[in-house]
Amino acid sequence: MKLLGRYQGMNGQIEIVECSWDGTRVYFEEGIRQSQATPNGESVFTYVKLMDELLSRSERILVLGCGGGNLATRLWRLGNKVTVVDINPISFVLAQRYFDLPNELPCIVSDFRQFVFDDGGYYDGIAIDVGGPGFRFTEEFDAETCDAIRARLAPGGRIVMNVTVANDIDPTPDRIAARLAGRELRTWIVDEQCMEDRNAVIICVPEKQLGPRAALDRVLHHSHERWAIRRGRMRSRDLACGQR
Repeated sequence: MKLLGRYQGMNGQIEIVECSWDGTRVYFEEGIRQSQATPNGESVFTYVKLMDELLSRSERILVLGCGGGNLATRLWRLGNKVTVVDINPISFVLAQRYFDLPNELPCIVSDFRQFVFDDGGYYDGIAIDVGGPGFRFTEEFDAETCDAIRARLAPGGRIVMNVTVANDIDPTPDRIAARLAGRELRTWIVDEQCMEDRNAVIICVPEKQLGPRAALDRVLHHSHERWAIRRGRMRSRDLACGQR
């Protein structure tokens, strides 16, 4: 690997390296791989490609979390109206410098929670890809925050979120999915079973069915990974009962 740059971010040291075997670039934050993509911003991560497919037909999209900016870049190039929010301003600089994030794409420096509470806009799609060293998903995405995120959806809008899963019995994705969905949306989880510390994608949509599966299947089966789609195992009323 070739080190392209080392920077100090809000959550620790950021390193951008280039892989000699394929030319892709990796965004490391405190040693954790946050993004990996070609120099023109095409991600190699299956979960990013899946989020891209799920949101590609949404006209106005809010992306919470930048990193290398790969998801926002792809959606912008498809002609969607995209706004990116990240608390770490250097992420936007590095995404533009090393991953071809378009300069004209609106980038807002803010904590994602503060933004959704203060914002008055509505979006056809909301993408959530936040995290980093020490990030605690169940605490950051409490019921109040998830309600605020859902309140930013336009009629017929959808939420797609990347979350880290510790193991097969980790309830985190189902719990957050139920909070995000409330009583209005239906949930699916796209996951790779039997893997520790893996990514899973939460999908919250108003439709009773997830929609055409051919495009999703092409994304999921394009690699050696074993991803599968399942329904969410919790609903908002289950969480309410558990808090009594």
